Amino acid sequence: MDASLDRIVSMSLAAVYLLGAQRAPGSQGPECDPRVDESTLGDPLEAVQRELAHTEVSAAPFQGELEVLYQTERKARRPAFLKSWLKLWSLGQSAVASGLLLAVQGSDLPFGAAPAVLCLSLGVLALPLSWMGQPSLLLGGTMVLVAAATLLQLAMLFLVAWADQTAPLAMIVAPLVTLALLCGSPLPTRWSRIGASSLALATILADFAALSGRDALVAGAGALTLRLVVSHVSGRLSQLNRESFLLRRQAELQLEQGQIERGAMERLAKMDALTGISNRRAFDGCLIEHLTRARPNSPVCVALLDIDYFKALNDSAGHLSGDECLRRVAVELRKAAGPAFVARYGGEEFAILFELAEGDDPLERLERLREAVLGLDIAHPGRPGELVTISIGGTMAVEAENSRVVLDRADTALYRAKTQGRNRVEMETKLPRVADTASLKRLLDVANHGRNIAWTQRDSA
Repeated sequence: MDASLDRIVSMSLAAVYLLGAQRAPGSQGPECDPRVDESTLGDPLEAVQRELAHTEVSAAPFQGELEVLYQTERKARRPAFLKSWLKLWSLGQSAVASGLLLAVQGSDLPFGAAPAVLCLSLGVLALPLSWMGQPSLLLGGTMVLVAAATLLQLAMLFLVAWADQTAPLAMIVAPLVTLALLCGSPLPTRWSRIGASSLALATILADFAALSGRDALVAGAGALTLRLVVSHVSGRLSQLNRESFLLRRQAELQLEQGQIERGAMERLAKMDALTGISNRRAFDGCLIEHLTRARPNSPVCVALLDIDYFKALNDSAGHLSGDECLRRVAVELRKAAGPAFVARYGGEEFAILFELAEGDDPLERLERLREAVLGLDIAHPGRPGELVTISIGGTMAVEAENSRVVLDRADTALYRAKTQGRNRVEMETKLPRVADTASLKRLLDVANHGRNIAWTQRDSA
């Protein structure tokens, strides 16, 4: 009896040591974690790549925000995994309970078939539980169900030992099946680890209590080995889950970074490097978009603006002064234009585009732009005593038109402003549509035919 007791104590201590061993502190402490690179702490993509390199070796928790994101995602996906796992657990428990029912039939066990029937009921109960929609109730119900089935199977072993009878094989295998089902379960990691370790330890003790000699050693060693296998597989699954999360996170960050870079490149491609406002490419795209929406009750005003005598300014003061003049004019135009779209169209020429509300006067708005540039008081070095001014040519679009046609009208108005003294605004109206010769001939034929019919009717009368 003393030898058996010593053997039980020794196996218990060994199980406690093996099942409860924790990673030694030191190298994995956050204050000396080799993953931490102070120079890249603010870069999410660098943090993910750093964790990816570390996850290949260990499934330790991530650093900082990554661990919070991982746990949040895991919590969100747990209900779906729990529902699938519960179906598997129900199948396993039903098989175990069926084996127990066959084992207790015809035996003289003190509790009869009642525990086996109860175990089968718990297995069947897992199916409707898997249909539950509320995550908290689903998780709580699963943990209660697993704990109840585990305690019931262990209680059967201890009752057999208390009755000084030999436990059937199905009764010894039942806790091992439950332990195996905990491998990779979607239950919270801490509770899953504690539950598996407690179940393995209790199974070892129950085996030594219900069996004797070599059978007890074999059963205890089997339970211990299975616990170690479950621990290894669960750790590997956790490592793979973390690696999968990091790869998804890396792909998301790379996609976001790519979108940001593409957006930046598109903005640069549509921006004038000298003045910082939109360029001709951006204006052409915006013009086409606005012209497709042009209607009589929502007309679009398009104007071309040109700095007067700009070549003389460049020749007398140099290109650097010319560039500075362009920048100042661009800033003032953008400020004075308000919600209108302003772009540098090329050289010293600018373009402006805006929609008109009811009662708006396009000529008045363009005059404000001319006065704003004049108000800069930029002395013209090529024309002593004069200031830098602009000439503006505008037109209106009241229906969907070809952008080239609209720009030609604005350019015609600009040319007229230049030839009529500069520093002025001119508007070019759209010419009325003229019918072609064929259409006129058809109209004349219809009119003649109608007149002939009228004469015929008058003569017959």
